[in-house]
Amino acid sequence: MKVYVTSTPEFSGDLVKKVVDILNQTPGEMEFMLGKPLTGNQFSLTNPKMKNIDQIKSLTFDELFGLCSTYRTIREVQEESFVVLLTSIKNSKNWFSAFNGRNIFIYGEEWEYYTKRDGKYGISYQVLENIFQSMIDLDINNVDNEPNIHMPSIGCINDMCKDKIDVMLKLRTADICESCIARAEEKQMDPLVLEHIQTSIETLREAFVNSHRIKSKVKPLAVYIDPKRNVKIGDKDIHIIPLRKVLFIFFLKNPDGIKTKYLSEYRDDLYEVYKEIRISAEKSRITRMVEVKKGGDPSFDSIKSKLNKDLYKKLGPNLADYYMITKVEIKDGMNIYKINLEKNYITIAPAQ
Repeated sequence: MKVYVTSTPEFSGDLVKKVVDILNQTPGEMEFMLGKPLTGNQFSLTNPKMKNIDQIKSLTFDELFGLCSTYRTIREVQEESFVVLLTSIKNSKNWFSAFNGRNIFIYGEEWEYYTKRDGKYGISYQVLENIFQSMIDLDINNVDNEPNIHMPSIGCINDMCKDKIDVMLKLRTADICESCIARAEEKQMDPLVLEHIQTSIETLREAFVNSHRIKSKVKPLAVYIDPKRNVKIGDKDIHIIPLRKVLFIFFLKNPDGIKTKYLSEYRDDLYEVYKEIRISAEKSRITRMVEVKKGGDPSFDSIKSKLNKDLYKKLGPNLADYYMITKVEIKDGMNIYKINLEKNYITIAPAQ
């Protein structure tokens, strides 16, 4: 499957090439092509505004998708291929990106502000996100009633990210939740394309995290769980509400990771951690956390997301990477989640 990545004339051609290069680092069913851009005059054949790009404040979704169609026509792009248009022209809804069939536009500015990294990472993620959403027929025209658009964010590729800083969470977790995987299966998405997208966002996450870690030289700090189940990272006391703390301590106790499809089998272990944290612990709270509701999100995803956001806010983006629960690999078609911290940094005292 070919994906042509191009841009409007004012956009950086060097950045377009960087995006194509990083997307092609992961081999698979999708082939990302550096699409030769059109001139303003060529685009103006369908939208006269494009003759004076500097005077355009924003374009509607229809206008932006129209530019994708113009590109498709002039460059004779096959119907089954994707066209991705990168642009510095704002859109009327102030979204990061959107798709219509196999036409995609992405607003390519301000990514350094939201991600604190080179813009190529955020833009590359948006390419993969929109391809996935297109292939599962996500209804972006009805966001309030589309069950696989997540509001609030849960760290999944289909998070709405009304708070734009939440896009950091998607990049750092590289996750597709169980509900959205089920949607892909229901829509009979090509499993090889799905696998390529999953592997690509994981590879992108590693490049995204490591690119700054090398420069900042941030090292992990020891985490200590005291007998009362208070959390300390380095010299800093970290206050986490009970159910989020249950997940944090549980994953610290399981440093090799957990296949989340089997998370319900750890209900008793999670409950034991909960009882150590809260005398009035109710097992039903744990049961609800590990249940997967058909057509909805497992509570695990929501609680995991909130825990990761807490850690991000308390520790900062670089240090938090060592302590967040993230998907690090896929084995036998199952998601493996873990806290990516070496065992020698973890001390859990016996509970009182």
